[in-house]
Amino acid sequence: MAARSAAAPARASDDPSASPALLVSRGLGRQFGQQQAVTGLTFTASRGEVIGLLGPNGAGKTTSLRMLAGTLAATQGQLELEGEAFDGRASQRQLNRLKRRIGYLPEGAPLWPQLTVRESLECVAGLHGLSRKVRNDRLAALMDRLDITPFANQLCAVLSKGYRRRVALAMALTHDPDILLLDEPTDGLDPLQKDSVRAFIRELGRERLIIVSTHLLEEVPRICDRVLVMANGQLGFDDTPEALAATSVSEGILGGSRSRYGAGYGASSSLPVWRVTLSRALSERELASVSRLPGVAAITPVKPGDAMARDKSPLVVSTGAVLRLAGRLHQDPRPALARWCSYMEIRLDECVHERGDIEVAFRQLVTRMVEQPSPLPMRKQTPRADQEVSS
Repeated sequence: MAARSAAAPARASDDPSASPALLVSRGLGRQFGQQQAVTGLTFTASRGEVIGLLGPNGAGKTTSLRMLAGTLAATQGQLELEGEAFDGRASQRQLNRLKRRIGYLPEGAPLWPQLTVRESLECVAGLHGLSRKVRNDRLAALMDRLDITPFANQLCAVLSKGYRRRVALAMALTHDPDILLLDEPTDGLDPLQKDSVRAFIRELGRERLIIVSTHLLEEVPRICDRVLVMANGQLGFDDTPEALAATSVSEGILGGSRSRYGAGYGASSSLPVWRVTLSRALSERELASVSRLPGVAAITPVKPGDAMARDKSPLVVSTGAVLRLAGRLHQDPRPALARWCSYMEIRLDECVHERGDIEVAFRQLVTRMVEQPSPLPMRKQTPRADQEVSS
């Protein structure tokens, strides 16, 4: 895998001793005839993580989930579950061991239309070999938690799309799996149902590994600790939702000022970005001076029509200059900036940390991944530090 970007934030999960790997994907790939659907999918995941799998249509998300679930054989690479390796040559006995540990909610929530909700859940529980007592207790709790108890005796064929989705989620949880793979789990739900399912996913994620594929970017910060972004069958980003959102505001400052006022990091980095409002505009020499302050990676003026300038806080009214300042990781640039402004007799009206927009960042990242075939920087969380992965 490509070396970790200098701008990628450190997390507790980066330390292998902090949380041992539950699932390891090593270069997983799948080819359909002459079409390479997924290439070099490599990442490590631990119990207690909720990971969002993002990407445009055709990116390879569903194919990746099917390989991880053991329902589709990989043509390249291998999967490891707590040290046991599975590849395209795995026996049925091996795959059965894998499936006992994994719950999978497929795209479209397929159900048996001729069975009732209760019969469907009991059928799945029987296939997993659950005893009658365990089956009754677990299914009753699942139906209550997902609000499908009133429909227990209805045929699945007459359920609405939202209730079909919730029944399929209950089926994926009947055997109490360690890993839960969810393909569009909130598709078809109304806003109240979405909030309930999201809360349930967060609750389940305390003791399990959950990987969620979704097109609803607004739900990613609500339920996910980490984000994987795919495009053209390749993995191009692996970090927190906050780091992904931050690239939307660091994009312009890092890309636009690399040769003049600092920068030094790639445009896909996730450096903290600050909106700075001063009493007057700065000359190029003054901008260069600010770029050398402790904790400052780059700085660039904001044009009057820029979104950042338009979104200024209503509590701050200034006729001065607005600038973007990219800070260095784990360093606060504000004390040095305040001292510099005092020395230069320039009033510092505002210095606000910009959180970024995850939707804007996603569009920017996917566009780069489609146009740029070379690997993009990703958070280093790999089985082997020297392993390279295309993205």
